[in-house]
Amino acid sequence: MEELINLECIHLDELFTDKDVFLEELAKQAQKVSAGEDIDEILTELWNRENMLPTCVGKQIAIPHCRSKIIKNSKIIFYRLKESILWDENEKVNLVIAILTKENDNNEHLSLLSKLSRNLLREEFLKMLNITKDPNILLENIQRILKGD
Repeated sequence: MEELINLECIHLDELFTDKDVFLEELAKQAQKVSAGEDIDEILTELWNRENMLPTCVGKQIAIPHCRSKIIKNSKIIFYRLKESILWDENEKVNLVIAILTKENDNNEHLSLLSKLSRNLLREEFLKMLNITKDPNILLENIQRILKGD
């Protein structure tokens, strides 16, 4: 079974000009980590979800997500941006945690979203996401909350 997140899914201090460019890169990374095969289809699914309701959740965090038949392996992809980008009309983000799950995931996406959201309310977890320079530490902490430890 594929891992939900690994070091290849952690991206630190990257620069993007805007949300469009970011989502294009996210779709490419999703293909690279074997979440899906077709970059354009992944991008379309991400935009479909964003167009329903933007995925920014406050505190400069966005959790873009899609649950789709085009996703072959569920993945979580984390980005900490070097500079915030405008995500919604009035909200900038600098942390992005993307959740990509298979259509027949038995509500795995809701469980992941819940675990991440709950922990994003904890100041020490949020601080760790914002300042930790070691991707291994970020990975270990994210994996721990996903397992429910």
